[in-house]
Amino acid sequence: MAGAKIVQIGAETLAMNTLHAKTATALWKPTISAKILNRGRKTEMAKGFSIDDVLGDQSKVTRPAGSRMDIVMLPIEDIVDNPENAIYEIGDVGMLQADIAEHGLRTPLEVTPAGGKYMLVAGHRRHTACLGLHNGGDPRFDRLPCIVVNYDSQDEELVALITSNATARELTDGERLRQYEALKGALTRLKAAGKVDGRVREELARRTGEGSGTLARLNAISARCIPEVKEMLARGEITMTRAYECSKLYKVQQVMYAKNGYSSMPCFTPEQKAWIIEALVRGALKDFLSGLRYFGKDQWNYTTGEMGLLPEPVTCSDNEWMVKVEQKHANCFECFLLDPADANEYLAKEVVYLGDMFKLAKKLYQTDQDKEKEKTLSSKKQDNEKARKEEQERWYKAALEEMHRFDEWKKVAQAKELGLVFREYVFIDGGRMVVAVDEESRQKVATGLPYDYYFGVRFGADGTRVHRETGEKTDIKFFTKWDWKPELALRIAEDLQARARAESD
Repeated sequence: MAGAKIVQIGAETLAMNTLHAKTATALWKPTISAKILNRGRKTEMAKGFSIDDVLGDQSKVTRPAGSRMDIVMLPIEDIVDNPENAIYEIGDVGMLQADIAEHGLRTPLEVTPAGGKYMLVAGHRRHTACLGLHNGGDPRFDRLPCIVVNYDSQDEELVALITSNATARELTDGERLRQYEALKGALTRLKAAGKVDGRVREELARRTGEGSGTLARLNAISARCIPEVKEMLARGEITMTRAYECSKLYKVQQVMYAKNGYSSMPCFTPEQKAWIIEALVRGALKDFLSGLRYFGKDQWNYTTGEMGLLPEPVTCSDNEWMVKVEQKHANCFECFLLDPADANEYLAKEVVYLGDMFKLAKKLYQTDQDKEKEKTLSSKKQDNEKARKEEQERWYKAALEEMHRFDEWKKVAQAKELGLVFREYVFIDGGRMVVAVDEESRQKVATGLPYDYYFGVRFGADGTRVHRETGEKTDIKFFTKWDWKPELALRIAEDLQARARAESD
């Protein structure tokens, strides 16, 4: 390989070609013999390199035991990052860079040929540290020792990259999830190609060191969590536990739960609720609703319902919505708006009662005979209500006229120094209303009490104080200010009406 120094490590020999001697001397000064290698003694290298480092754990992860490795001194500008390493965060390499500056690069990088360059498989943090030193003007790092590995497929390369990172350092939750998803995909494809024996999950555990429980949670998060929740996990805004809890929920609930630790299912829009009510009345519940009597009923008492109206869940759909309906109680149905892309996903939930269906069901299924009866009855009710209101208005006007004669009521007390006069109105039951007015507030009015400021208290027939509106006994022991004259007028109107009924009897 032109322009490169190659160290070939076999079972018995280690040889080093002499190219770019100055760089080789600065970075690598081994004194090696076959005996030393076979005894496993550490052979120091000038700037921190050693045979033990070259054959260390990180190299062994992706290289079968006893296989031949070529260590090549490659120009640093020919070594490029692997895009698949985006799974991991490089983070701060300051301490690592200081260590390499003092002791040298102790472990070769692992690379694979890539279009005239060499793409990293293992050692991105070391490469980043060396690149910083090189860019800072340190000529010792113009070339770096690398192990060149050729892979049969991109998936094998990806597995090697992940395996070299999985146990090298503590991973963030976001890195663990991205690592799991990438490794699972690669191993699944390799198994389909016949290059992986056994179960994918067992291979995942072997290569990442994760337990079965952790892998199960990662799988649930990967398969069920929406991208927004995964992004929150990657940014460190939520924990792995919170993300796993989100995976148990419907997708529309996950963001709220991730933020708050609780979530409720969205409700139907008014349009969606009206649509499902009509679908049930005209469809699934038609036989039941069409057999009911609606005359003299309202939404509260037209039916008590019964279980078994929907023995099994039913699905109502049109071109826009698809809703699953289940009967939960005699008068109650749970409705779930389904995701058109995934029938197992709910977008909203609504509880619909038989009472909600009354208006439409009555319109569709009430008999013509009952409609005529109800029309006649409604007309009579309207006439009666009109007559009742007219009578109330008549008695109210009579009460205002009685109040206008306030100065003719019996005076029961007077406080001249305060300008107050107390007069009483006696009810038919013997009770009385004592009203005090401020004589200075007298005004000219055509009807009603001719004073602006007044207050009063009501007594029962036995002389005890009672509630001013109901006439019932009360614990109130003070005069009540009357802030509105219509209240006094209503009490008097009721009394005048009672007197009229008594006279007619």
